[in-house]
Amino acid sequence: MSPVAARPVPASAAPAGVPADAAAFLAPLQPALLAAAFAQPGAEVQAVQATGSTNNDLLQRAREAAPVAPWLRCALEQTAGRGRLGRRWFAAPGSAFLFSVALPLVQATPPVGVTLAVGLALAERLQLQIEGLGVAPGADALQLKWPNDLLLSTPAGRAKLGGVLAELAVDRRGRRSLVVGVGINLWLDPAARGSIGQAAAALADLLPLAQLAPVRERWIGELSAAVIGAVRAVEAQGFMPRQADYMRRFADLNRTVELSERGVPVAQGRALGVDGDGLLLVEVAGRIRSFASGEVTLRAGAGR
Repeated sequence: MSPVAARPVPASAAPAGVPADAAAFLAPLQPALLAAAFAQPGAEVQAVQATGSTNNDLLQRAREAAPVAPWLRCALEQTAGRGRLGRRWFAAPGSAFLFSVALPLVQATPPVGVTLAVGLALAERLQLQIEGLGVAPGADALQLKWPNDLLLSTPAGRAKLGGVLAELAVDRRGRRSLVVGVGINLWLDPAARGSIGQAAAALADLLPLAQLAPVRERWIGELSAAVIGAVRAVEAQGFMPRQADYMRRFADLNRTVELSERGVPVAQGRALGVDGDGLLLVEVAGRIRSFASGEVTLRAGAGR
């Protein structure tokens, strides 16, 4: 499969509200380039301009018939994108890496800690990709908020860069697949920043968009392959081998955090990190408690 040169959209073609240097990201995604970087034997790669949700698309297919080899579906825009606990994912067309992968599970259930392992793999791959463009983001720039958020840490504070959503699909024959959706902000306009409801960051905060446009498909393909690698590694070895690496990027270490379940506060204490299964460890009133992701939401409190 020979690579195809990306054809950026000229700045004059940028619609209203789209930064001039972001116009190139409105050009259609090129499946050949995505597949070359994804590099998964037998994989099916799709790229669309817009869809409701790449995760929903793959979930529906996997419920009909589980994939034999990985599927990758990418979009420039999601009209019904969502994150954990059904939250909306807001992204203007072309403003984010939006993709999902589906793969058959070796185990009957998703491996424990898989979401954390995927988030860590994405942070590590992004670090290498950014450094490959000659930018040094710093060892602590890309951090992780338990259980599924990618954060960018800057002198102005930390902000959400992206997120992971892992979901199980069971087809009519009982075969199980894991669908993992990823969203990573490329750039943010003022309207998007105001609608997210929390501090938000984008890759454009680290490096010029002109450097990102030519490598867009390659980065998406490599990040997607990192997702596959993380899932397979956790299936084979569990989360324990990745615990120490996760802890090095754990954004809330020793911070006061508040946990709630469906909006109801359940605990407040000092975050100690995660255990070998990816459970969150919090010191509450002198006692260490563990929390599974499930319906629990973590929010950082003030100070350390």
